[in-house]
Amino acid sequence: MMPRVIEFNEQKIISKALQVFWKKGYHATSMKDLVEATGLNPGSIYNTFGNKHDLFLACLKDYLNPIYTYDLKQKEAQKNPLELLREFYMEVATNSVLSQDSCLSVKSSFELATTDDETHQLLKNSMDKLFEIFEQMVINAQKAGSISDKQDTFLLAQLIVATLPGLGQNFILYKDKNRIAKIIDDLLDLITK
Repeated sequence: MMPRVIEFNEQKIISKALQVFWKKGYHATSMKDLVEATGLNPGSIYNTFGNKHDLFLACLKDYLNPIYTYDLKQKEAQKNPLELLREFYMEVATNSVLSQDSCLSVKSSFELATTDDETHQLLKNSMDKLFEIFEQMVINAQKAGSISDKQDTFLLAQLIVATLPGLGQNFILYKDKNRIAKIIDDLLDLITK
């Protein structure tokens, strides 16, 4: 008699495990937590993903994927560059900060990036990609005349990316999405003058 093969949707498992890692952090998440969240037994998790660390990396990659799949060229055809910059800035803040009270990237940076080379490299690559998108948006806004061409695009993109963790802290303390939107608007007002 052949052993029964249990079929499951790997993406759904990653999504469920991601929520646990995001809420509890890597170190506080136990295999028991992952079993409860996914409905799989430990053997199925190990056979499919390897160990807890490998499952975490799969979750982190999934979490960071929207940065890599963001289609700036398609988006910029639909909106003016400054409006697109604001929309993307708010989208990143909302998706990474507001939905779980803190960005998984920031949590993972503090918890693992100094000791785990794979996590460090994943986060660094995603930060580089995010910076690249914001810098291109600033360049596009300069070309449209919304931002002075005397402004350094590299520095402006760095400033925008650097504020994201602060937005997370602000939301954790005040729980006010409108406050986050106002900070983003104020920063964009400052760089467009």
